[in-house]
Amino acid sequence: METRITKEVGRLRRLLVDLERLEAGTVSAPALMATPVLDQWSAARRNVHCLQGIVEGHPSLPDGHEIITSELYAHFHADDEHFVRTLNRWYRLGTHRTGTRS
Repeated sequence: METRITKEVGRLRRLLVDLERLEAGTVSAPALMATPVLDQWSAARRNVHCLQGIVEGHPSLPDGHEIITSELYAHFHADDEHFVRTLNRWYRLGTHRTGTRS
């Protein structure tokens, strides 16, 4: 049985291949003509799962800085520690903030 994370990994691999092809200049309009059409389109926003908290040990942000992470992709639990993988990096979770919406 395929799990949700397996589906997501496959989807991300396909995205990476397409982005690498685009960067390499090997994508052409004729090759994309059979793709679905999005008519009467406009820009939109949607909610994605992410985390908010006070960061420590970030490579480019000062300790104690309140951040909102990029999109959350995975949660890993081992040896009484919790880790999450966002689009940009791994975080080790500290204490959970109570009294907030999740």
